[in-house]
Amino acid sequence: METRSDLFTNSLNLFVTSRLFYLPYFCRMLKQFSILCFSLFIFHSATAQLFPVKNYPKGYFRNPQNIPIKLNANYGEMRPNHFHMGLDFSTQQHENVAEVAVADGYISKVKIEAGGFGNAIYISYPNGYTTLYAHLNAFYPELQKWVIEQQYKAQSWKIELNLPPDLFPVKKGQFIAYSGNTGGSQGPHLHFEIRRTSDEACLNPLLFDFNIYDVTPPDLKRLAVYDRNQSTYEQTPKTTALVKASGGYSIPGGTMIVNSSRISFALVATDRVTGVPNPNGIYEAVTYVDDEPVSGFQVDDIDYLETRYLNAHADYKIKSNGGPYYQHIAALPGDRLKMYQKWKDDGMVVLDDTAAHQIKIVVKDAVGNASTLQFKVKRAAVVAASANYQRDSRYMLPGQINVFERDDIQLTTSEKSLYDAIRFVYNYKTSATAYSNIHVLHTPAIPVHDSMHILIKPNKTIPAELQNRIIMVKTAKGKTDVMKTTVTKGWHEAKFREFGEVRLEADVVPPTIAIMGIKDGGVLSGGGRITIVANDNWHEIKNFRAELDGEWLRFVQRGNGFTYWADEHCSSGAHELMIHIEDEAGNVTERTIRFTRK
Repeated sequence: METRSDLFTNSLNLFVTSRLFYLPYFCRMLKQFSILCFSLFIFHSATAQLFPVKNYPKGYFRNPQNIPIKLNANYGEMRPNHFHMGLDFSTQQHENVAEVAVADGYISKVKIEAGGFGNAIYISYPNGYTTLYAHLNAFYPELQKWVIEQQYKAQSWKIELNLPPDLFPVKKGQFIAYSGNTGGSQGPHLHFEIRRTSDEACLNPLLFDFNIYDVTPPDLKRLAVYDRNQSTYEQTPKTTALVKASGGYSIPGGTMIVNSSRISFALVATDRVTGVPNPNGIYEAVTYVDDEPVSGFQVDDIDYLETRYLNAHADYKIKSNGGPYYQHIAALPGDRLKMYQKWKDDGMVVLDDTAAHQIKIVVKDAVGNASTLQFKVKRAAVVAASANYQRDSRYMLPGQINVFERDDIQLTTSEKSLYDAIRFVYNYKTSATAYSNIHVLHTPAIPVHDSMHILIKPNKTIPAELQNRIIMVKTAKGKTDVMKTTVTKGWHEAKFREFGEVRLEADVVPPTIAIMGIKDGGVLSGGGRITIVANDNWHEIKNFRAELDGEWLRFVQRGNGFTYWADEHCSSGAHELMIHIEDEAGNVTERTIRFTRK
């Protein structure tokens, strides 16, 4: 059958070869062909602009290092309880690689902490963006000296300092710090973020174009389908491995039968930068039904107040039981991430009939490389009934305060605590050593966003000398957390962000101290160092303080170790070092060491 474009081509050929030109016919064909091209352009543009346009400046920022770029991790990679909010630049497995300013600006913040970012610099720029450099070993000399002075003024090694624009201005390419492995780092690298200065939302740095060569599309591995007439936590989704072919991906057999009229999908998918084997996070996924977009997400514009919603974006239950990260393409009811879009039927795949419908899921990376999954889905003739959680008091619901009460235990969630409905399950066990029953609160396989208020009434009399040493102990997934309780009318209260087993214990065991590098009555050499290792029976050190001759002394923390390198604050001669350590329950250990510095 001859198409409109064929008619146009044939008419043009007739004109060229015979020099005969039937003007009305040619003009009519030209008009029709123009309309066709315009329609295709509009369709393509509408498809390409499903999400808001990103107007980030490209080429404004340079490489933060003077070595070739190699990414160990990208923005949006999924980590326990959070998205990875920046890029991890390789430092070639070395520490103390020079880091430089990516543009003209000023150092606006310095943050030092034992975990998290470790030693970090924030640089703000006149175009409205701020960059973060994390896990650093040290800052450039002028800044390092100033920061140490501020720590001594505050008598705190852990510190967060906001700086005015005129104090430490920087130029593009200027040396600012040495890379390292401080804070919550698992190896030498630079963690680098780009934030919008006005609200500190973290943006996807790859959208700013760092000229990284990448022509590798995402890898699609597994698919899960959910009955969205039910809570995602009250079902086991059907999962399947994906089949890769020359035209893209499909499922075994090509057709899926479901017994629900309302479904959604989740994918196991990763991305790789060309030439680098690291599996990174994907940027975008969109579900189409019969070529119409229904729901999707783009991983961008997330702040640290939202990053824990990773536990809603990924199927937490599957992951906590040892499975991979399945990423929901349609948001759960309690997921408040802004990265989702819904174009039809509230983002759900609605099956109003038993006909076969074409499903297409397109997954992209941040530079536009795409992989496509296509298959058909059919609804069974008989479908499962929809759940009505509002009429069942056993359910806790997202978006509202939920309360569970018994004679000796109370639990209260906030409106943000839950991502989907759960049929709350409670049990308890007796304990010979605890001052309460062991209360089993649901299961840690279900995520909690906000801290829950938990109140426990003791089932034994607590001696007066132990009243101020009571802690609430939570165990979940083999991990133990403790918090000192506050007491109101006989109820002991604490907050936790996980379900699990909770109980009341008395902690009267003070921390232990091991001192290395110096002995009581010993000599500290000119270039020597002193290291204090603090341990606690519940692994919670709340406060550490060191004083040299009655004055605060700066020890650098790494995990449960605290280290001081001999400097101008410890002059030659005799000295007395006092160490004070306190645990969560308030137990204190103090040690005094007398030494001489050469």
